[in-house]
Amino acid sequence: MKIVYFTDFDLAGSGYLNLSVPICTELVNRGHELKAVGLGYKGEEHYHPFSIIPVPTIQDGIGTIQNLYNLWGFDVLVVALDISLQEPLLNIMQPRPFKYIGIMPIEADPLCMSWAMVLMGMNKTLIISKFGTKEAIKAGINADYIQIGIDTNSWRPPTNEERQRSRQVFGLDDDTFAVLTVADNQERKNLSSAMEIFKRLNKKYPKSKYMLVTRPNSQVGWKLQDYAQEIGILNDFMVFERGILFKELWMLYASADAFMLTSKAEGLGMPLLEAMACKLPCLATNCTGMKELLENDRGYLIDVKFTYRDPFGNGRRYFVDINSGAKQLIQLKEDTETTIKHVENAHNYISSRTWDIAVDMLEKSMKEIMNE
Repeated sequence: MKIVYFTDFDLAGSGYLNLSVPICTELVNRGHELKAVGLGYKGEEHYHPFSIIPVPTIQDGIGTIQNLYNLWGFDVLVVALDISLQEPLLNIMQPRPFKYIGIMPIEADPLCMSWAMVLMGMNKTLIISKFGTKEAIKAGINADYIQIGIDTNSWRPPTNEERQRSRQVFGLDDDTFAVLTVADNQERKNLSSAMEIFKRLNKKYPKSKYMLVTRPNSQVGWKLQDYAQEIGILNDFMVFERGILFKELWMLYASADAFMLTSKAEGLGMPLLEAMACKLPCLATNCTGMKELLENDRGYLIDVKFTYRDPFGNGRRYFVDINSGAKQLIQLKEDTETTIKHVENAHNYISSRTWDIAVDMLEKSMKEIMNE
């Protein structure tokens, strides 16, 4: 089958890149012809078994896709992007001589009717969390859940020697308790609450460090160093620029003692999958896609203090209870028996999420819509 795959291929860091490269690679390995159209991709060298056409904007992507159909006559367009970014594609590409499959998160509830109408314009809708799939079905969409995998060969637990060496690289003593967060510096990730939770841990255990991988210079984010100084954790606060090499990022997971994500909503939470695969104890907001990853004793879930409706899709935003978060983080450190149980449960769960499952679902969807 001839497939065009359109997504964010920014090699500096993108959740869509992380889920799309394994899917595209497996599709090629199964004999499909595939060409990728990449937002954010600047023509850098890569070793993927498929070509990537760089496009700077959605509008350029639309033109490239239309040219590819005229020159190549592909069968299916697969688009892995937020609903708000898929909307202009569907509005312009009417009528379509090819089939359209959308892969996306639904990060918050409820799914507004305007976005539900966008999904109705697709031949097939695949949602990357069970939470999001249920919200789509509630809105009348014939959606299916596509289980996103994780490469457990790359994202693997460190050996004792690797962990010790990684901690030395980052200046962590043997008795220092290190907390890691990997999240963009923007409103939804709620980094200030994570810092407040760490502050309470740091007060009880002064030999603790908070390591944050983010965009420290984001124009729409916190002034992180300023805030760390204001709440008194600056000396124990380490910031790393998003887009660091994979080896360096894995070393951060390998050196940490806990992973914390206090997002107000998540369509899934890819860094949680990475942390679970590395056997790193996890703590996250008890809502949306994060809840389904850590429930059933796979991690610690922080109580929600209040919610509000956000302008982005009219979805709910869930604010963690900082006192609950601090209590859970301290329990994660102190209750070794429970934490080890969570880690083993999480690793067993994550090891079952292979990429074959996701590509099987995508192939099944392609066959269904081509036979309609």
